[in-house]
Amino acid sequence: MGFVNRCKRSLAEIAVKAVLAVADLERKDVNLDLIKVEGKVGGKLEDTELIYGIVVDKDMSHPQMPKQIEDAQIAILTCPFEPPKPKTKHKVDIDTVEKFQTLRLQEQKYFDDMVQKCKVGFLSFF
Repeated sequence: MGFVNRCKRSLAEIAVKAVLAVADLERKDVNLDLIKVEGKVGGKLEDTELIYGIVVDKDMSHPQMPKQIEDAQIAILTCPFEPPKPKTKHKVDIDTVEKFQTLRLQEQKYFDDMVQKCKVGFLSFF
């Protein structure tokens, strides 16, 4: 209880700001489902902060990926974003560097085409 008591003012301010951020003052209504409290293991209570927007908590798939991205543009897709799976069993023999590069370039082109389609679809939405 001592930890919460020590931070009660800042936690109360965060709570009020969160409610005001989602409140519909005209209708005098608050949709509390729009507020999410997310705890992080290893953090301190003093580290608590209010984030206006969406937090994407994703582990990096490679150690050289940036840990923080500023002003990111994110697309939330409700469909698979991967090459289609063949309906029959296929075996691909990649026994040379050239064959590997060809396959890699084909996959890259597939994803580039998908990204372009998403961009066009997004821009036509507005």
